[in-house]
Amino acid sequence: MFRIFVLAAIVFCVLSTGAVYAQEAGPQAQQLAAALDKTKYKKKEKRNISIEIYIDVKNEPVVRSAAEYSGFYQSDGDDYALQINVSANGAATGSGHDTINIGEGQKVSFTLKDARVDGAVLTGTKVFDNGTSEKFEAVFVNRTVSAGQNPNSISTHDTSYGLGFIQTNGTWTNRVFLEFNR
Repeated sequence: MFRIFVLAAIVFCVLSTGAVYAQEAGPQAQQLAAALDKTKYKKKEKRNISIEIYIDVKNEPVVRSAAEYSGFYQSDGDDYALQINVSANGAATGSGHDTINIGEGQKVSFTLKDARVDGAVLTGTKVFDNGTSEKFEAVFVNRTVSAGQNPNSISTHDTSYGLGFIQTNGTWTNRVFLEFNR
């Protein structure tokens, strides 16, 4: 009987801890993750041939202990990268590179200043090698990409963990996802 009680207490603690982590993500993390979501559907018909393409990207904030966020995050194609170290109290340091003028491959290096992780949200300032700086806000997410011919005919579901943010530069906006690489 005592073992059952202990087991029940452990299960309750684990489940309630998971609920606390989900709540800690907070509205800021939920809002940032939702801004990274995207759905695309295209259908082209020419003569007797029809081509349909459907892609749905969903992001869900991931709350972990602060130090578990430490690591190397990189975009597909190495246009963006970030090496980050997060202490137990949420203070973070890091460095990486962004690519400006994508296509020309012009990479610019930066360091993170005054960076902090709160829940699933990373904030700070990117200080670039040329001395310019910009505010930085990102969210740690599980990103699920579903693809197929249309919403009723999905052929792949891929989920990966990483860091997502919105990059704006004048008139354009870019959703960036950096996948966690150990």
